[in-house]
Amino acid sequence: MLLDLSLPTGLRDLLPDHSAHLAELSSKLQEVFSRFRYRRVFLPTLERLEVVERGLSAAALADVMKFVEPGSGEVVAIRPDITPQIARLYAARPDALPSPARLCYDGPVLRAREVRAGRPREVYQAGVELLGAGGPSADAEALVVLSRALERVGLRGAVVEVGHARFAGAFLDAARLPARTQSAAWDALARKDAAGLAELARRGRGAPRVREALPELATLYGDGALGRARTLARGVPAAGEALGEVEAALRLARRRGAGPFAVDLGEARGLGYYTGITFAGYAPGAGSSVAAGGRYDGLLARFGRPGPAIGFAVDLEFATQALERASGGARREGRAPRRGRGPRPR
Repeated sequence: MLLDLSLPTGLRDLLPDHSAHLAELSSKLQEVFSRFRYRRVFLPTLERLEVVERGLSAAALADVMKFVEPGSGEVVAIRPDITPQIARLYAARPDALPSPARLCYDGPVLRAREVRAGRPREVYQAGVELLGAGGPSADAEALVVLSRALERVGLRGAVVEVGHARFAGAFLDAARLPARTQSAAWDALARKDAAGLAELARRGRGAPRVREALPELATLYGDGALGRARTLARGVPAAGEALGEVEAALRLARRRGAGPFAVDLGEARGLGYYTGITFAGYAPGAGSSVAAGGRYDGLLARFGRPGPAIGFAVDLEFATQALERASGGARREGRAPRRGRGPRPR
């Protein structure tokens, strides 16, 4: 009987050339992180399931690989995300990690299933977390570090797109849509389906002006988005507060010479545990975002050490893809081209 040498679905070997590209990219990113005083940590691949469960949303938990450890009988999980591990470490070691703590990392994460066809289940990331620091200055710092990181690795033409986890939700809440239509509204927003949002808005019980604004959420990206958002947010205080946080962070980041930045205030995908500004890096030639992150002020409290936090992760696979296509490199070994923006990697 012949031995089946294929790998499980969604996993792949990285051959020498591609492995060298990933290692070089990670090294350059760590250089930038170190320059901004982020200190590197190495974290285990396995965590207790109860720790993982505390750090992820219900939807994300469906992607967790878990099993009973033979020696201890404990239920453990292979990490699907590194940020909750950082939060656990920060809570467990206040003696070694006073606030604010600037930490960086790299390594693989593993999901139980493919997020979409052709997307590997094992993803290599490098990222930073700023723990115990809130406000516009910390938001701007994250944007500056990401901007400098993309520049350092040679992703010319990369743009950091900024949004806010609470902006669109404030409108949906104020529109007072029936509970059964909430999910449909978020799906329509994710598709930038203005017509679908207009239809759903008719079922709401909120003020007419707010309901009429729902279709406009699908257009709040690109040139003039901030101006249009200011007009829409006048009748929704919570949206105005979120917009102010975005504007303050962009203003400070631009003063430090970072950019270019774009805005998408109708972004609805992959918000997960985010509570404030969100952002993603896009580069020509990549099949999806090359980086993503945001503010997650509620996560640290789940581990017993409350405080604000913000961070991002760079997807080394998509960043390498963009670099190779930009340089006219040959298609990587055993990889099919990917298209579309896809989900955020965090």
